Amino acid sequence: MIDVKLTLNAREDSATSAVKAAAERKKSAAPETPEEAFVRIGAMSLTDKERSAFEAARDAFRNGRIGNDQLRGGGNTTDRLSKASVVGAGMRILAERKEAERGARIAEVLRSKPANYHILTRDSELPTLVDRLRLECLRQMTEWRGRYDILGVQTMTAGDFEGTGVDTYIDLSIGFSVWLPLLNEGYYLPYGHVDMRGVVGFEFLTDDSAFKASDPQLTRSKVIAAISPYLSRPEHGKTFHMGSARYDLHVAIKDGYEVRGCVWDTLDAMNTLNEHEESYGLKPLIAKYGRHFGIAGDVLTFEDLFGNRSPAPFNTELVGIYAINDVKYGWKLFEWQYEQMAAAPSAEGRGKLLECYALIDSKLPETDVFLARCGFEIDRDGLARLEAEFKPKLEAARAAVFESYQINAAFVRKMDRTLHAKKVADWIAAQQRKITKRDEALTKWRAQVAADEAAGKTQLKRYTDAVERVKALEAEALAPADEEHAPLFTEEFSITNGNHLAYLIYDYLGIRDRTGQFKRGKVRSTAADVLDAYYEEEEALKPLATVAAYEKLLNTYVTKIPNALEGDGRLHSEFKAGGTATGRYSSAGYSGRPIDILREFETEG
Repeated sequence: MIDVKLTLNAREDSATSAVKAAAERKKSAAPETPEEAFVRIGAMSLTDKERSAFEAARDAFRNGRIGNDQLRGGGNTTDRLSKASVVGAGMRILAERKEAERGARIAEVLRSKPANYHILTRDSELPTLVDRLRLECLRQMTEWRGRYDILGVQTMTAGDFEGTGVDTYIDLSIGFSVWLPLLNEGYYLPYGHVDMRGVVGFEFLTDDSAFKASDPQLTRSKVIAAISPYLSRPEHGKTFHMGSARYDLHVAIKDGYEVRGCVWDTLDAMNTLNEHEESYGLKPLIAKYGRHFGIAGDVLTFEDLFGNRSPAPFNTELVGIYAINDVKYGWKLFEWQYEQMAAAPSAEGRGKLLECYALIDSKLPETDVFLARCGFEIDRDGLARLEAEFKPKLEAARAAVFESYQINAAFVRKMDRTLHAKKVADWIAAQQRKITKRDEALTKWRAQVAADEAAGKTQLKRYTDAVERVKALEAEALAPADEEHAPLFTEEFSITNGNHLAYLIYDYLGIRDRTGQFKRGKVRSTAADVLDAYYEEEEALKPLATVAAYEKLLNTYVTKIPNALEGDGRLHSEFKAGGTATGRYSSAGYSGRPIDILREFETEG
């Protein structure tokens, strides 16, 4: 016993020494340098955004623009640099760089203001604007007589409202801009800019860019009194650019009048001219087509100057220059679109595209806004009757799908093996490894049992353990490693599962995949627009087509509409020309502000 204890103590001393030695080696090891950390983190999996931030942080550290503390985000300087801290530092650097670049752009915009851009900030200047508007209209009615008769107007100008946001029901206008083409003049009328300096969240404002409470601007009521008589005249046409026409018309209604003569929206027109544009934003279109109508070089976007925020906290000079640029670009784009439509060939002759736009699309902005604000009365009792009628029919149609296509256990099993071929293969490989491991263990323990029996050592615990291990391993019920014994990864067919539908359509029924005709680069689609095309041509899909028809009736109209009614009991939709992927007219429910906004008005009771 003494020898055993001495041996154990010796072992314990040896282990303790080893632990202490390891600790000393770790303690004496040189800490990781920042460059070594950059190599380690740079080898990690990073998204494109993270990679840009990482490179910005690394370059800034190497150039001495930031130190170890900024790189660690104030963390413990003895800890290794983490991916999160380095990427975070890079994000801050990129944000600062972006704001610096924005500041440089703002300075250049203010420096290079054209002489024909007029930002009015004194109410006494409004009569001059009215006179210039009147002169523009008189000149157009003489020099451009009959030019826009097809649109039902005598004159045309480009206008735009700047606002506190883009919500057509809540946000307010802060200024109005207009372009007078014959006079070659642009005007911006600011009346709702606000001083937000010193407010949390508005640290980006600088002395050059911020609106100050002491800065002059116009009186809202006097601006409305000056411009509403013109904007309300239907014989004087207006173009609003890039889908903003409906927003601008909503804004005017909130200010107490209605815009008439809104006969052109450059977004609607661009959809008519080309339904395959990569981008329909005003600036991308100007960049692409501007050389055809005298605008060359880069143009600044809203994001370039203001970021993703309202222009209201920025000064009137900066916003005014941007706003006048917009109406100038909008006018140039309108003229070009008008000429392109007028010259478009057709079977009957030239100009039919313009005639189509004039007869239909030019009427849409004002009509859409009227419909959106008026809303629709809904027969809820009638919808309830339709729901009671169509739901049983839908269930019957779904049952018919299972019956028509013989969707049973054998169908599900075959579908599972097709959809989850890789999972099945992975299971077989894993199961084979389990079997091999078990067999190797059996061989080992059986050999131990045989050796002990041969040596007459069956009284040893080693022998008893070996016998128990053999029994346990022989009792393991491992299924054979083949497809037949692999588990089901899908146990039932679901008509709402896209993968299941794809198997039914493309594998089971053998319908030719024509997804590429509708969605470039995609295959085996079960999207509604693709299936609608199949339903028209494939008789084999008739049971599915019946289900789709009832689901569309119920989910799109019958059960959805009652839950989409506003507080006045009416259905209010926002309409959009060319709003679908196929260029068709579309509508969507009003997407208002989050309910949390109400907390701004809560008071303690």
